[in-house]
Amino acid sequence: MNRLATSSFTKSALRQVAARPAAYVPARVISTQSMDNQQALEFLNARRAERPSSPWHIYQPQLTSMSSIANRATGAALSAAMYALFLGHLGAPLVGAELDSAALLESWAALPGWAQLSAKAAVVGPAAYHTLNGFRHLGWDMGYFLQLKSSYMAGYAVLAGTAVSTAAILAL
Repeated sequence: MNRLATSSFTKSALRQVAARPAAYVPARVISTQSMDNQQALEFLNARRAERPSSPWHIYQPQLTSMSSIANRATGAALSAAMYALFLGHLGAPLVGAELDSAALLESWAALPGWAQLSAKAAVVGPAAYHTLNGFRHLGWDMGYFLQLKSSYMAGYAVLAGTAVSTAAILAL
């Protein structure tokens, strides 16, 4: 065959494959049965019940996943606390309560030392962790700490930094 005929034959064969690819793929035998809507729903729910509903069932907890969850939890808790304080300042006069800075300081001074320390730790610990882990996330965004070893080192550094900064602030 000459070159022109071969090229023409190849183009023709490619057109046929592109037009009918299923004709060139071996068929598999698949048994099917018709179902009404109720049977289909039962079948679907049975298949869903066989799958894990969460990756918690599949994956072992790791430092990276736990620190990500803790970062979100501390951020949500700190935000909720700040919104509660803000709404308390707005709503206190409506119910005849006094919730200004002077009243908060008087209430704080009246608390026993252990309660003050506990309240400070409840705010300072999550704030320190969330801040330091936020810097870790910024590092990831800039392309640092992406290898497994450096990611774990950064995670442990965040935990150590949280412990040190929390203790330092509580000592004030």
